[in-house]
Amino acid sequence: MLVGLHTRIEPLRLSIFLAMGLLGACGDSGGNTAASDTQTSTGTTQQTGTDGTGTPTSTGDTTTGPTTGMTGTSATGTDTTTSPPTSTSTTTTGETTAVSATTGDTDTGNTSTAESTTTTTTTTGDTDTDGPDPECTQLMQGFTDPPVPSGWVKCGDKLPHRVEAEVCLVPAPPSNCQLGDPQQPCQTNDDCTEFPFGSCQQFNVGFVGCGCNYGCETDADCEPGNVCRCGGDILGPVTRCVPATCTDDSDCGDQLCQFSQSQGYDCGPEVVNGACTTPEDLCDTDPPCFDTPCAFSMDTNKWECSLVACGRPFMVDEHAVTAPPAARDDWRTLAAVREAPEAVRAALAAHWTQIALAEHASVASFARHILQLLAVGAPPEFVLDTQRALADEIEHARLCFALASDYGGSGVGPGPLAQAHEPGASDLESVVAAVIREACVGETLSALEAREAAERAEDPGLRRVLARIAEDEQRHAELGWRFVRWARQQLSADARARTDAAFAAAVADAAVAARHMAQEPGTPELRAHGVVDAPLRAAVWLRGLEGLVQPAATALRAAA
Repeated sequence: MLVGLHTRIEPLRLSIFLAMGLLGACGDSGGNTAASDTQTSTGTTQQTGTDGTGTPTSTGDTTTGPTTGMTGTSATGTDTTTSPPTSTSTTTTGETTAVSATTGDTDTGNTSTAESTTTTTTTTGDTDTDGPDPECTQLMQGFTDPPVPSGWVKCGDKLPHRVEAEVCLVPAPPSNCQLGDPQQPCQTNDDCTEFPFGSCQQFNVGFVGCGCNYGCETDADCEPGNVCRCGGDILGPVTRCVPATCTDDSDCGDQLCQFSQSQGYDCGPEVVNGACTTPEDLCDTDPPCFDTPCAFSMDTNKWECSLVACGRPFMVDEHAVTAPPAARDDWRTLAAVREAPEAVRAALAAHWTQIALAEHASVASFARHILQLLAVGAPPEFVLDTQRALADEIEHARLCFALASDYGGSGVGPGPLAQAHEPGASDLESVVAAVIREACVGETLSALEAREAAERAEDPGLRRVLARIAEDEQRHAELGWRFVRWARQQLSADARARTDAAFAAAVADAAVAARHMAQEPGTPELRAHGVVDAPLRAAVWLRGLEGLVQPAATALRAAA
């Protein structure tokens, strides 16, 4: 069972890459897998970039700069400041075709190549303009001769919109990997066979590497909630499925099926994340947003400048353990939420009791990890940040026990955690393997899950509780990735290879668990109360694994 997700993956992906010291975490780092509804962040985005023929360029995109004005780090380590883009592009894939601003129909007069797009500079967020409508151009597919329409139209400097679906003639563009490094996940397209339309593409996330991208020919190749976006100038360097709540303009009445043209901070232009425009939109182009792209917000249901198993499990003999529940009032704190309907209160009480016990077990997990850090000689900042994470988990447990008590009508808390004395791993390699499974995979997925719960919670008080937990879990996930990067630098090449295997095993186990959860019955009536049921959790996990954990693991391996 596939479920549409509310939360965006980009903020957490950026924070994890930044925490590891790997800047430029736009798109994916080459570790993505099948086209699915989890592909919010798949595809490859390169600061070095490709032109329309797949050849690397020096600018990383086909416009005059990234879609933000932030300072980035180039491949040479030199800080560079870029200005907001205009819509002027250098076309290397063929002709661009002028179309009507109101109908999207092809004009009789074709214009060709270099600078056929009209540049219109916008300095405010006002979407109403005086004067004539901007000239519109069909965005053409890359790697084709003669040029073929992609189905997307761009009018002046406004965001692209999709007029109609077109077949992508080159679902797997030629490989542009030029590293010749046998340690890379791929060298040529022949190495990318796990799914259809695989291509080996070079990427840059603070270092240069290669990875597989899996494309599509039509929307039918994508899971529900996604459309097939061809590669090409402005569109993006490769063909891939991108999330969208509309298929084309016909789905939006008198509005447009509009798409963001950047995934986030310092990301190059690429058509992603589509949704219908609305009369209440605050932007329809990136420049007014300065440091962030114009994107559709699930919170406000309009276009604007964008910017649950909770906690780390306590593992004993490769099994997560928790304390039993007990009738007590001292583990609850104040949590003001509206009363839920009587019909769902028992289910909510059971859910939050389970989550609270998991958070309580996380306290033991972080307490043990502090001793592990001391045993392996970790720097003091890891010990301090882990101590802070421990305190976070205590408060998370108290908040969740409060929710369980309120919904259940009587106090509930944890009983004795009999296994709390278990020491766990003590040598560095074993500690790293545990952190990979519990933090880099487990807590990263927990952070996304908590974000999804917060996005769906309708009660403002509950939303605030869940948003706080989500922010904390995000920091805990970042801590795990930071530790693993430090620890890998202390390990031998053979030990690092074993940590790579540990990553692969942890990801595979989580993917298997997600597929099982996807087949379980859901409780969609509880989602508005912040409950992430099994099918929803499966969707979160699969998206997190494909769009975040795997790319981050690939980046970590290449950086060591």
